[in-house]
Amino acid sequence: MYPYIHIVLPSYTVMALLGGFLAMGFVFFRLERFSVEFTAFIKLLVVSVVGGFFGAKMLFALTRISWLVSNFSLKNLLLLIPQSGLVFYGGLFGVIFTLCFFTRKDKEYHKKVFRMIVPSMPLFHAFGRIGCFLSGCCYGKLLLVPLKIGGLTFTHIPTQLLECLAESLLFVLILIIDKRNKDNDIDLLKIYLVLYACIRFADEFLRGDVVRGIYFGLSTSQWISIFILLFYLVSALKIKISSNTVNNKDLLKSEKG
Repeated sequence: MYPYIHIVLPSYTVMALLGGFLAMGFVFFRLERFSVEFTAFIKLLVVSVVGGFFGAKMLFALTRISWLVSNFSLKNLLLLIPQSGLVFYGGLFGVIFTLCFFTRKDKEYHKKVFRMIVPSMPLFHAFGRIGCFLSGCCYGKLLLVPLKIGGLTFTHIPTQLLECLAESLLFVLILIIDKRNKDNDIDLLKIYLVLYACIRFADEFLRGDVVRGIYFGLSTSQWISIFILLFYLVSALKIKISSNTVNNKDLLKSEKG
């Protein structure tokens, strides 16, 4: 007889799924506001999940290239991606690139989709970081003196919970900005990426694990954060230069007139 069924569930998977369902529900309740049909929502959901999963797998696999070179075999090559873990930055850009491709033919629809979806990104990640804490990955550096909070004793810096808190605050901030964005002239994706890049760059200095890949003293995520910040900085400078050029041309025309 088996009167009870005992099921063991991985903590990270449970929290990631919970975060995914909450993010999905959040977007679902925004469909009417943005006039997006349910069928379109399902399509967006499917391509986001597929793009995010493969993106997260691919980036982790790239961080393992040096290991593959040192331990090269046909078996390791074939299993590199299937046995790879999941990296948030890879999943994030997998979702972004997939949605960009899916909405490429309609500029207004593209803006609408990203404005609708972007706030759900930090919401999902906040729960993912709780999963990291429960499973013991992405841990911080060893504390010289154990830290006791409530019934918990921390022997390492709780970087997972710190980032969870930062993501939660970022979620609230983006919602506030979105609510005030009446003219739809604010790029929520840019705000999220720039702020998260700053958060992640700082958070990585507190991390104690090295599996994420360290290159020239910085982690993979820190290099990605730097590229994000440089990309938007260069974009801002180009816009500034272009604006000054137009203003100078208008000034010359008015003087000639």
